[in-house]
Amino acid sequence: MIRYIVLLTVLTLSSFGFQVYGSSDDYDQRLYMAFISGNMADWEKVLNELDALLAKSPTAANRFKLLHAQYGYIGYLLGVKQTEKAKRLIEKAEVHANYLAKIPAYQSTANAIQAALLAYQISINPYKAPFLGPKSSLLIDEALALSSTNYYALIEKGNARHYAPAIVGGNPTEAVDLYRKAIELIEKEYPTGKPKTWWYINTYTQMGLAAQKAGNKNLAKKIYQTLLTMEPNYKWVKEELLPKV
Repeated sequence: MIRYIVLLTVLTLSSFGFQVYGSSDDYDQRLYMAFISGNMADWEKVLNELDALLAKSPTAANRFKLLHAQYGYIGYLLGVKQTEKAKRLIEKAEVHANYLAKIPAYQSTANAIQAALLAYQISINPYKAPFLGPKSSLLIDEALALSSTNYYALIEKGNARHYAPAIVGGNPTEAVDLYRKAIELIEKEYPTGKPKTWWYINTYTQMGLAAQKAGNKNLAKKIYQTLLTMEPNYKWVKEELLPKV
């Protein structure tokens, strides 16, 4: 199970009959189902389909959708120690992030993901932390300077506080607050119900992990119970995280 920014613990969805060039909602739904069920093989299928979609229709929106899915999958790969595969995907993701960083509407979010990609590189080669760590922090600050309400940037700042050692600014209690702010901003985009997106449920999970790391087991338990109320079939929380607390 993943312990990084993203992700993941992550039904085979072929029976649902989605088209290769489905709508954004189709892709989001499939990634969400892959996330809660732990079927990362389908996540990789969606990656391949999004790659083909971008080749067919090279819009900034399609590029970001692919980049964000790559970002999530890299976290999974690192969690299961598939380092070489993760390295190759990081290189591909960097190309998309660098491209989107030049587009004003995507700059803040692209900077946040660039920061995450640097953090992934640090997790692979910790000796690079003195060089890449400050660059990652600066990118997060730049992302928030461009948009203080960008929840992708807040999530990355939360990840930095969550996973960094205390000596370089790690603080899981602060991470809880940052994740909570990001969650509130995501929820504003879905006023009629809880968001059925992998990044929402993952951010909620990371908040629980950060609370646990901070020693607040009661809060972590409450968060995990809330997650199962929202999504009773969420495998990671149901089978691993909640039983442990």
